[in-house]
Amino acid sequence: MRALRALAADELEGDPAGDRMVPGGAVVPRWGAVTTLLVLVDGIGFGRSGAPNPFDGAPVSVLAPLAGCEGPRGLEVARVDATLGHPGLPQSATGHACLYTGKDCVAVAGGHRTGFPVGALARFVVEQSIFAEARAGGLRAGFLNAFPAERARHIERVVRGEEPRPKHFYASASTLAAVARGGALLTLDDAFAGRAATYDITGELARAHGVVAPRRTAAAAARAVMAGAREHDLALFELFLTDKAGHAQDTTWARHEIGRTEAFLAALLAECDVERDLVVVTSDHGNLEDLSTRSHTRADVPVLAWGRGAGALVASLGPRPDLAVVGAAVLANARAKAAPARAPAP
Repeated sequence: MRALRALAADELEGDPAGDRMVPGGAVVPRWGAVTTLLVLVDGIGFGRSGAPNPFDGAPVSVLAPLAGCEGPRGLEVARVDATLGHPGLPQSATGHACLYTGKDCVAVAGGHRTGFPVGALARFVVEQSIFAEARAGGLRAGFLNAFPAERARHIERVVRGEEPRPKHFYASASTLAAVARGGALLTLDDAFAGRAATYDITGELARAHGVVAPRRTAAAAARAVMAGAREHDLALFELFLTDKAGHAQDTTWARHEIGRTEAFLAALLAECDVERDLVVVTSDHGNLEDLSTRSHTRADVPVLAWGRGAGALVASLGPRPDLAVVGAAVLANARAKAAPARAPAP
């Protein structure tokens, strides 16, 4: 019922025993369906104790494992290799691609790649993304970050080959994966409708840059993201300001982003129905945990799992998982959990 909390009852149509339509054409899964929500927090890893690590001494609970402390009871934790055994520092383009395809995209790209995926790596993400695989199997998969509508439609047309690719066209791995095989990006209208959120959680930075975005508390944004997730079998929400703060080597900014992210994640876990939902928090590479350097690090990154099947998912990763293993496990979990919920009644 939480997924429908922000929608007026007279706006809903359909049989309450089956799938329901909501404004904008989205489909809310039938009651009892299982949601897998992947949350990517860019640039956070396991660091050493002491001043260079802003997680150390920060008032955190969900993120407490990054401060060397235990998280809340029920939170399953794993350490993940972000390098995939390749030399050099892990980077965003290949790290995200590994997570969103379940494949070793560092090998595909011939090394760690910064920024946005381009060329063969971009094509690989579109063709091999776990969201494309989920859709091919009849699952509903979506990206819950809200875009300005004009930008969203432009990205979709370019990725689908419906209009020429501009010379300086860049799209994140998450965006490419979201559009793959018939997917569509959510817009600010979806954020106002309570089924998506902006990259900055509260909307304050988006509004400061002229974007007409809803003003939200971290708790309200978490409710919107979970509501949007429940319209899918597999969903993604992505945060990247943590990585920006790490590159800036700014302790004040770092603590602010840790606080913002912690508030959002704590509210998200509180909103999670542990009998139906699974939330998996992870990252693409280390950075924020070591403010002594402006660069990324080779630190392990976390998997923090909460809800239905959290322990089984972490156990399935094995003793020394990498980012590709995490992506593949998230897809496998979504497939396994969605299948019983979608099975026809006897």
